[in-house]
Amino acid sequence: MPDPPGSLRLTSTFPFVGRSAELRKLRTLLPLAESEGGRVVLLGGEPGSGKSRLVGELASEAASDGVLVLTGACDAVVRTPYGPFVEALDQLARTIDPDELRTALGATGGELTRLLPDLPARIGELAAPVAADPDTERHRLHTTVATLLTAISRRRPVLLVLEDGHWADAPTLQLLRYLARAAGSARLLLLATFRDAEADVPGTLAETLADLRRSDTVVRMRVAGFSGEEVTEFIRCAAGGEVGAGPPWLAKAIGDLTGGNAFLVCELWRDLVETGMVELVDGTVRLTRATTDLGTPESVREVVSQRLARLADGTVELLELAATAGGEFGLDVVRRAAGVSDADLLERLDEAVRSGMIDELPSRTLTYRFAHELVRRALYDRLTGVRRAELHLRVGEALESAEARSGRALADLAHHFALAAPLGGAQRGVEYNVLAARAATGALAFDEAVARLRTALDLQIESPQGRAEVLIELGIANHRAGNALDALDALRDAAQIARELGDPDLLGRAAIGYEDACWRPGMADQGAVELLEEATAAVGEASSEIRIGLLSGLARALDFQGDHERAAIVRASAIGMAQRSGDRAGLATVLMRAYWSRGKNSLEEILAMLTEAAMIGEELGNTEIRTEAMSWQVPTLVALGEIEAARREVVVLLETAEHTAQPFMLHVAAHCGAAMALSDGRLEEAEALANRSHDWSRLLTGREASGVHGIQMFGIRREQGRLAELAPVIRLLAGQPGSSGPWRPGLVSVLVELGMDTAARQELEQVRTDGLDSLRESLWLASLTYLTDACAALGDEATAALVYPELEPLAGTNVMVGHLVACYGAADRYLGMLAATLGEWDRADEHFEHATALNRRTGMLTWLSHTLHQHARARIARGDAAGAVPLLSEAAAIAEASGQRALLARIRSIGPEPPATPEALPDGLSSREVEILRLVARGLSNREVGAALMISEHTAANHMRSILRKTGCANRTQAATYAHRHGLAEA
Repeated sequence: MPDPPGSLRLTSTFPFVGRSAELRKLRTLLPLAESEGGRVVLLGGEPGSGKSRLVGELASEAASDGVLVLTGACDAVVRTPYGPFVEALDQLARTIDPDELRTALGATGGELTRLLPDLPARIGELAAPVAADPDTERHRLHTTVATLLTAISRRRPVLLVLEDGHWADAPTLQLLRYLARAAGSARLLLLATFRDAEADVPGTLAETLADLRRSDTVVRMRVAGFSGEEVTEFIRCAAGGEVGAGPPWLAKAIGDLTGGNAFLVCELWRDLVETGMVELVDGTVRLTRATTDLGTPESVREVVSQRLARLADGTVELLELAATAGGEFGLDVVRRAAGVSDADLLERLDEAVRSGMIDELPSRTLTYRFAHELVRRALYDRLTGVRRAELHLRVGEALESAEARSGRALADLAHHFALAAPLGGAQRGVEYNVLAARAATGALAFDEAVARLRTALDLQIESPQGRAEVLIELGIANHRAGNALDALDALRDAAQIARELGDPDLLGRAAIGYEDACWRPGMADQGAVELLEEATAAVGEASSEIRIGLLSGLARALDFQGDHERAAIVRASAIGMAQRSGDRAGLATVLMRAYWSRGKNSLEEILAMLTEAAMIGEELGNTEIRTEAMSWQVPTLVALGEIEAARREVVVLLETAEHTAQPFMLHVAAHCGAAMALSDGRLEEAEALANRSHDWSRLLTGREASGVHGIQMFGIRREQGRLAELAPVIRLLAGQPGSSGPWRPGLVSVLVELGMDTAARQELEQVRTDGLDSLRESLWLASLTYLTDACAALGDEATAALVYPELEPLAGTNVMVGHLVACYGAADRYLGMLAATLGEWDRADEHFEHATALNRRTGMLTWLSHTLHQHARARIARGDAAGAVPLLSEAAAIAEASGQRALLARIRSIGPEPPATPEALPDGLSSREVEILRLVARGLSNREVGAALMISEHTAANHMRSILRKTGCANRTQAATYAHRHGLAEA
């Protein structure tokens, strides 16, 4: 088994003391046995606490036990995409037999070329990485790395060390999180070190640590400062081993001055030895001067600067150059940049190594690393601005003369020439930052690409054309990074330059990118239509790929604004042009976007276009087009009432999404599957799919899917009788300032479920006061269904009268919330509930019968049971108790089989046999009619009855006519007498 990588094989002049408990625990976490699974260790500590030394000791032991040790470190100066993983995987590729490596990579091995471009030269040709949306590309890369490490670990356990996680870039942290979830199936110990002081933990690392805490495979450890006993042991060992450590106050003084920090203890001891402040007397350590001469804690932390003063000027200059080059540097770079003879260079390097400022790494090439980042930082921070620019220029030109142009090399060149711009000019800084941005994009590090492109723009690109090109790249990178507003700003600026230049192609590309950055976040009114129209006019009538793209985007943007008439005209033009030019991908894209044309095209026409788009996607091998077209087919089928076809399509969509590993489509497929499972009464499956959808949504860039998950879990928990679990969250959301959408209606529904009728009535009254328009912006249909549930349970006729006309156009169709966030079955169920609340019994019967037929035909058992239950309630309310019995019996059977605990409880509160009270009421009066009759006997008018019962005056009059008809009374006076005679009036 090979030795650990060079950085973990450094031998220190100082002893390894203490840390026995930490090392012992780390040993137990190494998965040496074949039955053991993977673990992740997050090793924190302050700068200089000795994390790297502890890891090095573990690595040496592990390698001797047959563990494959890989390591990579995040860079404090130049952060490159997946930097530590690239370093570690490169070690793996150079260590493992090429045949074993190729087998371990499997069919998706080509994805790894994003990180290791020269991999095919080592193991043979590989398929190109799949081009898809950013989330899919990232997921495929992460899966490939996990698959590789898992396969390699089957033959020998693996220790993967990632050092200095506090400097990690976002892609590195994303891959760390993924491997933490996937580590359970690999014999892998992934050990990441980081500074844990609050000031050293950036937001991205804090989020990662919080996320990883939830995993059972993750262990948190901390390296604390040396104890007094450990400082004593250090002094004894550093002084020669078999000697006394001197008086106790010496160790205490060193410990107090350094805070037990391992790095500072070593540096202070080195300083004491070099200045002659310690010596051996009679086999024990003695100070030659007073302890007050040791200095203060602040002066100890300046010990590096003090030690520099004792080095030759040439050595200090070399160290300053090296500090500018970075924490780790090669001899070839400093040799070209130093501008001195080899003899002088080697003499200076030798003194720098002997001083302990830098260490020589064990490797075939002469490479050096600063003893600690604190050392490098102390050197770099003391440089003046002009001196820094000079040194960056020298390092940049030394790197430029090398032939390598890897992603890391481009990032280094971009960094140095940008900082050298005051002396060396900006042109090379612009050029290398753009190239580094493109390399970052290739490695799926879009935030890194954004940073590089912004640097290029800050360096003032002279050519307007060149500036516009960089702005377009910046817009696209921001879009792919999920920064929609920043993307729009950059593309808007690019469009302005294109106008000034009179460049139609440039304007067209900016407009296409602009609309694309608008649509998925749902920002419909950002000026996309105007920009697309302007660009379309500028490119002219001739067929071209840009014109087809502009028309395709314009049709979608117009649909988003509700201008379906114009969208249809533009879409037809784009389709015709794509067909004539043979642009199959352009044609499929236009057809796929037809989903948004609902309102102009019929659902049947939209389904036909989506089907054709999916077929073209399959023909072209374009999985992104095919899968997205399929994802829109499912809600279209549900809207058409073709539920069985939708069920089949969901299965295919789930399988296709799994095969293509597209997180967005996996998220969509799972939430569609959850909606269908809930409708079918498969509650456990619905919950599993909803949670799975939510898990996938966390991998999506720039997309907040918690609302989708919230709506789905609301529906599932309601059926399970567990809605109380969501009550605090829903109350919080409903109470937020400016809250809109379904949360306030959802809160009313929760309150009703929990029997808090008074509070529910207050919330309903607030909804009526605010009006329904405020609910239209988000998941409008969900709000209407929740309000219907509540007002039907409470008998709130005023709210029912508001909601009924809003739902009435949906009669005969299914209620679908959003793009199949949820499906609540036949809209006639809700219309029947509203009609019953309003006392319009014949209309309610008609709606319930239609709802029963549709829900039965489509097999949506959950909503069939609810329909039967509500129909039974209405029959009991109008005095037809016998007619309710078969409805309740069937509803109870379905609810019990499906696990609809809440509904089953409500059914049992009514039956199984209907209550005797309605049958005992005289002349077939309903309980509501008896309430009204009681108020009439008190002398209340129809208006006063309506106010007392929260119903309209018109509804009260309808009830009164029914009472007179049933009782045979001629007027209200006779009705009042009737009430007293039958004991229905209040005493």
